[in-house]
Amino acid sequence: MSDSIPKIQLSSVEKRFISARGDEQVALSQLDLEIGSGEIVCLVGPSGCGKTTIINLMAGFEKPSNGTVHIDGKQVSGPDPDHIMIFQDYGLYPWRTVLGNVLFGLQAKGISSGEALDKAMAALELVGLTSSKYKHPHELSGGMKQRVSIARALAVEPSVLFMDEPFAALDAFTRLHLQDELLRIWQEKQPTIVFVTHDLDEAITLGQKVVLMAPNPGRVQRILDVKLPYPRERTENNFASFRKELFMEFHLVHRQALDGVEYQI
Repeated sequence: MSDSIPKIQLSSVEKRFISARGDEQVALSQLDLEIGSGEIVCLVGPSGCGKTTIINLMAGFEKPSNGTVHIDGKQVSGPDPDHIMIFQDYGLYPWRTVLGNVLFGLQAKGISSGEALDKAMAALELVGLTSSKYKHPHELSGGMKQRVSIARALAVEPSVLFMDEPFAALDAFTRLHLQDELLRIWQEKQPTIVFVTHDLDEAITLGQKVVLMAPNPGRVQRILDVKLPYPRERTENNFASFRKELFMEFHLVHRQALDGVEYQI
């Protein structure tokens, strides 16, 4: 694949819904976005700006009303086993063990039992859950459940990970730990990651780019390059300076969402 072709490309994307009252509502309007292979890109913005809609369009769970979504130069027409979504609610099968949950996607792809077991165990080792392989989800903490969902995704070796606020329900300590784990895994495996979050610090900690969304209708307000080396310390001056810049822009977008007035950024 040519380096000139983005890994993910959204071109003039619009998404419209019909409300319960029968009105047409525009969720996304004329949205253009390019994401390079192996990048971590974080989507932030106030509620209702279309972050989840964008990631669902990329993952093939929804189709645009207008415009196109391409991955690797091919138009997205539906879900693809090479592009995996990780949700906030884990999505684990309660009757399966940790190992059984990680094996599920491999078995669905028809991979032989021996190879599937090797891949599943390698994924569990990557997230530090080898010793918990025979436990069931009800025996795990929230952070451990999310690590299982990450291991299940990694086991099938996807080229893209879509993550829709995956750490939002976790306590602060676990959230920080999983951010570090995700960066370690990304540096080792180099998948393309699209990460939706409401947490500006999380976006700065993880993202090579932060895409700031604005609502009414949903659109890209600005794309900021995070030119800070990994690992990023939140107490460092450069981190604080970037946070201030992002917060000021986010605050203006949030005021716009509340007041219905477009402020100049």
